[in-house]
Amino acid sequence: MRISIVTLNYNGSKETLKLLKSLQEQSDKNFEIIVIANASEEADFAVLQNGINQLIHITTSHVVMIRNSENLGFSGGNNVGIRQAIENGSDWVTFLNNDTWVEREFMERLKAVLGVKNGVVGIPLIEGDRVAYCGKLQWLKPTLQHIYSRFQIPDSRFYAVGGAIAVHKDVLGKIGPLDEKYFLYFEDADFSVRARRAGFNIDIADNLTAHHHTSSSTKKLGSPLLLRYHYRNALYFNRKNGPLYIKLFVWPWSWVIIVKQLVKLAVRKNVDQSRAILEGVMDFYKNKYGKI
Repeated sequence: MRISIVTLNYNGSKETLKLLKSLQEQSDKNFEIIVIANASEEADFAVLQNGINQLIHITTSHVVMIRNSENLGFSGGNNVGIRQAIENGSDWVTFLNNDTWVEREFMERLKAVLGVKNGVVGIPLIEGDRVAYCGKLQWLKPTLQHIYSRFQIPDSRFYAVGGAIAVHKDVLGKIGPLDEKYFLYFEDADFSVRARRAGFNIDIADNLTAHHHTSSSTKKLGSPLLLRYHYRNALYFNRKNGPLYIKLFVWPWSWVIIVKQLVKLAVRKNVDQSRAILEGVMDFYKNKYGKI
């Protein structure tokens, strides 16, 4: 069984190198690491490249770095890694966010899990004093919640979180890679929905976790740009994947969003955020996807 680990770096070399160090220290080193440098700034790329060069000299794991000339987002960047992994003959492509790190027995446990699976396998994320097992699929919501208890995982209304997920090559061969229209947010939920509808299982791994740093300021939902992505992509996700009644309700839902934000603008409340949300709705109306 050939496994490729794909991680995406965008101006986060410090976190990425911590992940790579944890992978370098694995008890089982028979796997490939693919680092996608997603158009980071020169200084960050130099730190990353230097760190990887040092890593290559002290590990038997195969490390490949690919530098994108432009920021392709989460979906587009990881798709570069998918293509590389499949070209290299991998049976499984495992995505790990660059702000994760893993313990020494991770690869041994991962291989034990994947050896009896075929489809999509979500890897639980340790976030402080709790564990995010998966995400909850909900319609007509601008954000999707994580599920922090195994006992609360619904039969089919969940998705594997993109921060730590393993995908078999058969899934990619049948449904294709991540949808690059999202650029950022909702692409993992979309992928799980597509895989399940194509007949593949979505499983959550047992006895396997990755540690996830959750304090990154770039992930605060209050950022106007991130709000714009969230609302645009939520509308797109629901129109694309929802049952018929949801596809119909997407439009009145968007009108409610517009009215609510116009009221906030009228009373001068959270002006920047409201403008960003309205821009996200307009992006959806104009079919303007990808990077904003």
